[in-house]
Amino acid sequence: MARPEEERAVLKALRREHKDVWSRLWSIEYDARFVAEVCDAYYPLALVANMRCGAWYTPPERVQATSYFKSTDGHMHQWDFSLKRTNLHLVETIQGGAHALTGCLVVDSTRRGKRFPDALSKTVPIWCAVLNHASHRRHGTPTDVPLHVASYAVSDSERAQIEARIGAWVDAFLASDWDVPCLTKPLQPLFVHPGDRAAFPPQPEDAHHIVLVSASAVDTAPSGPGGAHYVQGAGDDHESWAHGLTPDIFWRHRAALLAPDLDRGAREARIQELVAARAAETQGHLPWMAEHEGDLARIGATRLVVAARPAAYDFQKELGAYALVVHCTPLPSDDAVLRLGVPEGKRGLGEFTKALPRAVDAITHALAHDTRDVLLACTDGCHASGALAVAVLAASYSEDRVFLASPDARTAHRTHLSKDATKRRLQWVVSASPRISPSRAYLQRVNAYLIGPHRQWT
Repeated sequence: MARPEEERAVLKALRREHKDVWSRLWSIEYDARFVAEVCDAYYPLALVANMRCGAWYTPPERVQATSYFKSTDGHMHQWDFSLKRTNLHLVETIQGGAHALTGCLVVDSTRRGKRFPDALSKTVPIWCAVLNHASHRRHGTPTDVPLHVASYAVSDSERAQIEARIGAWVDAFLASDWDVPCLTKPLQPLFVHPGDRAAFPPQPEDAHHIVLVSASAVDTAPSGPGGAHYVQGAGDDHESWAHGLTPDIFWRHRAALLAPDLDRGAREARIQELVAARAAETQGHLPWMAEHEGDLARIGATRLVVAARPAAYDFQKELGAYALVVHCTPLPSDDAVLRLGVPEGKRGLGEFTKALPRAVDAITHALAHDTRDVLLACTDGCHASGALAVAVLAASYSEDRVFLASPDARTAHRTHLSKDATKRRLQWVVSASPRISPSRAYLQRVNAYLIGPHRQWT
């Protein structure tokens, strides 16, 4: 029997091996070859990377869309159809092809020792079932098909429990502010993983096929060159191993990063050089704003615009175009930009709470006295700026998305606010850009400001 110190040494070595950047990158490359094989087999279906892990296995030039299906919405007894992450932007991609074969491939991975992440085995099938039923009820489309899951990933008991909830999810979706898509054919999930290399599922043309591709093998793959060990779900939790490397940088410089003759130190040094060069190239802009979604996210016709900007950005290019520019940076305000003094991450929650009243008042005043848009920015273009947009939309816009220019109208409107109002405003924001998805903590601060006991109106 191994002594405790020997067991600890073995566990330490395993943890080090799983965080080794060479093993991770080689494993990603190994799995990406399987993903490419599936893409070729299902041509011309569009390739979709499920963020964030799926982006590591999908070359950007082949990706036509990204999705945000979370495994937590598929965890046992936590099943959900998220009205915050509806992924409705995928419907156009799924139905837009000119070929008889329609649908998409959604790529993700898991490091938990199973074939599929819950995002693919349950969250996406729930999404397909809800959209099928909702389209049938709203638009009278010919059929609504039952929940379709992989029997080897979901037990009959769990499937029955999920099916029992679908009706309630459909009701909530139909009652929301989301536009229910009209499906030309039902959505049908198909499940593909590395154990299926020899025989992919059939391709009947009476449905839109949502091919769920789990990139990583459950069983240990062959060892790679230079002492690389296979790591299942190597792209997951990249903050713990990637040294700032992103999927975009990886795919841009794949050959240089995968050179087998580099030792650990040289490879990490190369990563640091590439990360620094990319930061200089984008001038601090977040890669997803700079490369995937354009520079700005306009929230319908509300005249609110959300953007990602570095903390020290001067907004010289934007000032004349907007009635007001608001930046959630911790830097002090100046005459040109209203800076809210909100640090990044959880540290900023307290300052965000303090800043909300004056920020909403300033934005509302600008909208009431100027015809130009208002720009809301933070360093990630998501949490603080997205939550601020929700607060303004709830406080100063009617249910019909009309700005309430009259102070009396706003006061009367605000006395009847509820959590449902903020949920609907969040739906407006996410429909403008699925990447703007403020965290629960920020949204709780918005609710406290709008409907909490210390709100400014009664």
